[in-house]
Amino acid sequence: MMLSAMVFALIAVDPNVGTSGFDFIRIAPTAREAAMGTAALAKATSPMNFWYNPAHAAGNEHQRAHFGYINYVAGIHIGSVAFSQRLEQNKGIGVGVVYLNSGSMKRTDERGYELGTFGVSYADLNVSGGWELADFMAVGAGIQGLYGSIDTFFTVGLAGNAAVRFSFPVNGLEGLNVALAAQNLGLTVKPYKTQRDPLPMSVGAGISYDINDAVMFGLDVVKPLDNQIQFSTGVEGWVGDILALRAGYNSLGPDLKSGGGSDILAGLSTGLGIRFRGYQLDYCFTPMVQLGMAHRLSLALTL
Repeated sequence: MMLSAMVFALIAVDPNVGTSGFDFIRIAPTAREAAMGTAALAKATSPMNFWYNPAHAAGNEHQRAHFGYINYVAGIHIGSVAFSQRLEQNKGIGVGVVYLNSGSMKRTDERGYELGTFGVSYADLNVSGGWELADFMAVGAGIQGLYGSIDTFFTVGLAGNAAVRFSFPVNGLEGLNVALAAQNLGLTVKPYKTQRDPLPMSVGAGISYDINDAVMFGLDVVKPLDNQIQFSTGVEGWVGDILALRAGYNSLGPDLKSGGGSDILAGLSTGLGIRFRGYQLDYCFTPMVQLGMAHRLSLALTL
């Protein structure tokens, strides 16, 4: 379908995106985790941490809310809201919505004649739960309802996530976490027309290590079913209890290289966070070579 091909061409400028349907759900919605190259399987601290690994919901200690905005390339805007809380001593839940809007785009026929404009939008509703089965182990599961709209056509999908996370309460290894996850397992329930696009399913493993109370390191290795193996890594350091500095790298970023001088930045990300009482504001800057720059802002609140 011509309209669908145009839209996926716009969305696929992200280094995390492959060639499946609903590729937008691979775009990290939170600034903190994006700044760390999206290395978040083993540890993620935003209220929307369950989006990366549903087992993270088990570790939420308070009621927390997230509001996020991404000023993306090609005139695309992405917003997100989420809420997470602990249900019992060893259980937690998270609910979040990610929404993408392309703005107005020109509609053309096969000869290139303009036929007005059309719009594109996508939405992802994620409901996840996590359970701590022991002091060193947590499991999680989540379900996602997916919706896409291109002009007068729409599609609906359903996906599930499952993960397990291990910590090591052993002297010398207190800050070590390891995770295994399967993400976006599902199908297109209602296609745009007749062809059902596969979902961007993947399996992955992650490790994080708190070097001390101020510095942490993360590394993920993920195999999308529709793409090559990717790895992402990031580091976060806090200055006092107020300012965080972050940097990351994603191995799929070099796919954006175009032969220009800015290619050296492909795959890199950086950002910072400011924390005050129950509020935290995070920012992420992702250079996307000649395509432009992506800016993310996330606000986290402890309720």
